[in-house]
Amino acid sequence: MKRLGLLYLAAQNLRRKPFRSFVTIAIVGLAAGTLFSATLLIGSVDRSLEVGLQRLGADLLVVPEGNQESGQAALITGTPTSFYMSGSILDQVKNINGVAQASPQLFIESLVSSQCCTGHVQLVGYDPDSDFVVSPWLAQNLNRTLDPDEVVIGSLILANKGEQVHFYGHDFEVAGVLDATGMGADESVFMSLDSAYLMAAESSQVAESPLDVKPGQISSVLVKITPGSNIDQVTQRIKTNIPGTMVITANELSRSVTDRLSGFTRGFIAIDAIVWVMSLLTIAAIFSMIVNERQREIGLLRAMGSSRQFVFRLMLTEAIFLTAVGGLAGIFVGGAALFIFKAIITASLGIPYLWPPLWYFGLLMAGTLLLSIFSGAVASLYPALSSSRLEPYAAIRQGE
Repeated sequence: MKRLGLLYLAAQNLRRKPFRSFVTIAIVGLAAGTLFSATLLIGSVDRSLEVGLQRLGADLLVVPEGNQESGQAALITGTPTSFYMSGSILDQVKNINGVAQASPQLFIESLVSSQCCTGHVQLVGYDPDSDFVVSPWLAQNLNRTLDPDEVVIGSLILANKGEQVHFYGHDFEVAGVLDATGMGADESVFMSLDSAYLMAAESSQVAESPLDVKPGQISSVLVKITPGSNIDQVTQRIKTNIPGTMVITANELSRSVTDRLSGFTRGFIAIDAIVWVMSLLTIAAIFSMIVNERQREIGLLRAMGSSRQFVFRLMLTEAIFLTAVGGLAGIFVGGAALFIFKAIITASLGIPYLWPPLWYFGLLMAGTLLLSIFSGAVASLYPALSSSRLEPYAAIRQGE
């Protein structure tokens, strides 16, 4: 009964001052929401990099000189791009000491009017004989290679398996949809190199912007190095022996994303730290006011037989209740805001994004909520102790 009485009294006391309770909930919610959304954003980017680079399966990416940024953007966010170099680069890369596998890719930017898509998308031609990006997925999910008029699409392309898509006057059937990675592959369409060359040849019959791609041209070479080789040494060998090329490493991709996110993260951390301090000070100030306002009530409770511990727990319960509600509200609002503005945030920062698994959500929600409750308990500790030390008669006299 004592526990029920405690909860009832705490709820009634909070209902008597709705505006004050709302302010406390709002400031705790702001702190919790900022922390939750920032941590979720960082965790999602990290997971996207992990899954995306694992899917890419390459240690290095060789591109024409001057196209390093375009190549990174295509891999990270799927920003459509087109650049070409001689196919002979592939053989030169294969001959570099430390290169275990090398596979060419061809990047083609689609037209805005392409069926299936609301804007430009990245078309990627790959070599089925040497590919280690799409072919493993095909072997696992289709158990065959692509036919000449088939494509595999990323998870964000607006088409389904079995539907027709149209690029540069050529119709393709969607043979499969790749699993989401959060990176550029989600907004890319993959076809064999032969199909890409045929599409380019047929594009001359299209009235708008025919492709100027010659058979044998490629855009990049994906490279796996031999076990035990030093990636920096292999990179330097390629730069030295194959003039006119640039090398993008997996570490550079990760560093590029980290650099883009670092300023955003620092701003979030600074804002969140300020809000947390403000919330702690606000809770402490509010509960100090509550103690002063309710001295007569506290005195009566003590005179009626309530112990010091009961008064202490009453104040602490009110603080915990307010911060728990604020924490839950902040988690909900922060998560909803990130869900709604995810596309704007990722596009403006140029970062990949893949929602984390449910267990990560659960841990993050629990951690944020516990931190909110702990902060409320700490901030209200001194006012709660002060209220419990009030003598009944003095409290009643001072509260009159």
